[in-house]
Amino acid sequence: MKKFRVEVDGEEFIVNVEEIGSESSSQTAASTSSGSAGSRSSAAAPKAKSKKAAPKPKSNAQKEISAPADIGEGDIVAPMPGSILEINVKKGDSVSKGDVLIVLEAMKMENEITAAQAGTVKDIKVRVGDSVDAEDILLVIE
Repeated sequence: MKKFRVEVDGEEFIVNVEEIGSESSSQTAASTSSGSAGSRSSAAAPKAKSKKAAPKPKSNAQKEISAPADIGEGDIVAPMPGSILEINVKKGDSVSKGDVLIVLEAMKMENEITAAQAGTVKDIKVRVGDSVDAEDILLVIE
């Protein structure tokens, strides 16, 4: 293991890096000895490529995409789990593409859910204070 001091946005972190392969470890040692931040980030690139080759993340991504079979074209879904803070539209309202429909709090951040298309609000499936899961239908635009 090698120990590095890394600065991110003015804050220092000490990280331990484990060398895995003999070829990549000699390249890593050579590129990090120069001491510049750019060479450290390029040294991390070969390790990231080897992790991307694992088949598990690819199969999980395909399952996430194919799971919501009951979602229609005008359905607005939650991109992540959270709580409904605000609903800015009512049933029957006309909306334009990009209008803020709902404010969803997730991980202590407010996320604006916008209209993907212009249309009329047909149905609102949630209320302020409701907890939702990722890909739950929030409202329907037709």
